[in-house]
Amino acid sequence: MLLTRVNSRLAAWRDEERGAAMASVMALLAVSLLLSTLVASSVVTATGVTSSARANVQSQAAAEAGVAAARAGLVAGTCSASGNQYASASGATPSYLATIWVPLGSGWTRGCPASLTTQVRILSTGYASAEGVAGNSAHDSSHLEVVLSNATTSAQINATGPAVYAFSATGFSGGGSLVGVDGSNPAILIKTGDVDCTGGADGETDIVVANGDLKVAGGCLITGNAWATGVITMPGGPDIGGNAVATAISITGGSSVGGSVWVTNDVSMSGGATVGGNVSAASIDFSNGGTVAGNVQVTGLANFKNSGTVGGNLTAGTLTFKSGGLVKGHAWVYGATTLDWGSKIEKNLRTASLSQPRNSSGLVGGTTTVASSSANSSPYATNPSAPTAPLVPDWVDFDYDPSEWDGFTVKTITGSSCSYSQVVSAINSAAGSKVLINALGCSKGISIGGSDVVTLTADTAIFTNKLSLSGGGGFTASSAKRLWLVTPDETDNDQPTCTSGNNSYSISGGFSFSTNLSVMMYTPCDVSLGSSTTFRGQVFSGQAGISGGATLGYVAVGLPGVDLNTGQETTVSATELDRTVVSSRNVSVGN
Repeated sequence: MLLTRVNSRLAAWRDEERGAAMASVMALLAVSLLLSTLVASSVVTATGVTSSARANVQSQAAAEAGVAAARAGLVAGTCSASGNQYASASGATPSYLATIWVPLGSGWTRGCPASLTTQVRILSTGYASAEGVAGNSAHDSSHLEVVLSNATTSAQINATGPAVYAFSATGFSGGGSLVGVDGSNPAILIKTGDVDCTGGADGETDIVVANGDLKVAGGCLITGNAWATGVITMPGGPDIGGNAVATAISITGGSSVGGSVWVTNDVSMSGGATVGGNVSAASIDFSNGGTVAGNVQVTGLANFKNSGTVGGNLTAGTLTFKSGGLVKGHAWVYGATTLDWGSKIEKNLRTASLSQPRNSSGLVGGTTTVASSSANSSPYATNPSAPTAPLVPDWVDFDYDPSEWDGFTVKTITGSSCSYSQVVSAINSAAGSKVLINALGCSKGISIGGSDVVTLTADTAIFTNKLSLSGGGGFTASSAKRLWLVTPDETDNDQPTCTSGNNSYSISGGFSFSTNLSVMMYTPCDVSLGSSTTFRGQVFSGQAGISGGATLGYVAVGLPGVDLNTGQETTVSATELDRTVVSSRNVSVGN
């Protein structure tokens, strides 16, 4: 009985152990299944995220490629031909579709820009070549919006041009002077007409008369070079400090050319006239005096009447002496030579034929050779070529265009005769910024005089149809500034168009400009500087006169968008390449 109970108890214990083991196994199996599910879910999620990121990179790159294609189309001018739409090649992956938009009211409309003055919008949609998986399709496409600026021209103010440009001249006279500042080389350029430099005018300057004669008289002193397409006349003591280049030149009295002379026709010298260098001409005539310090080269006649001196060698077509004349060097004559009592060639003479007084000797200090000279060139014809004249450009038609004055604040004044107080108010309202004063609405222009002095706080440009500056008035500044006084020429014809009713600039009566101001005066009308007016800068005008003790210190100032040395525009024309990116962003809706 006892044994039976023991066996029964042992059997119960075995059954209990089997149940516990089964429960443990089932628990382990459940944990394993849970872990497998989590791992599988994690793998699926990671794959979806990775594929979405890949799709985003591909679609964004494709959208950017679409923007690039659209910009290239704008530059190439194919916008209209392509229907303002650019797509990737058929079958290409990733792919894009880009469209071009232009402003319409406060929004945009599909289309091509009519000009460079408007902004442009490019909307580009890029498509990924490998889309996201597991529902991650948000980045399968990207929509990129890029807004481009308008393309503007660039007008810089280059300091170019001569000291004085006049399309036609009223004269450089009455004691006026022109001097260089800080090593500058001033020049007076006259496009058309004859020029009289009279009344004591002087200056450290070159003068170019592009289509006319030049008369240097009455004490006029030109310390630089002089060019004229016509005749240069120098009567009664005036001087040219440098070279003279013309069709012909007449030098009489005590007049002198400090450098050399080049003319295509005749040189005429008399009295105490002198040339400090060489002479190259078709002919030369000494009448009762005249001295050339260097060599003389003429293709025609060298004629000495009573006197005349060549300090160097002489080369001529024919040579004639009558009652005097001296050549201190050698003479080479391609044709005939005629000697007379009182004449002298100190060195050798070679000539095709020779005529001289009977029983004369000693008229040639060296060897005389009578033989054909045409077979050989003169070894004494060594004069250098004439210097090239500065270019006298065509007239520059400069109108009122605020867009050319980059960085200038526009201020407008109107009325009858606009006054000193209006100009000062316009300058002060710019609060120290560069200012462009539009006074074209002042029917009688601007008048400043008395003791009114305008103080510039920054670079200032004043556009006015008339200008009267007089009395003790003036312009001043506390530091270096630029001042433009402009009467615009609105007619584009390369000719100064002085509109009826627009008076010339009148600056007189002691009106002053402080020495730290650089001034440009531009007008198609007349500029007259007189009564001891002194300023630094330039004059570019239809007509110009510097007289009455006026002094112009040359400093190049220039005008925006033009090279006054050549008369050519320097404004850089804008192109599609000049558009810049105003904004770039991803948007939710594409093409």
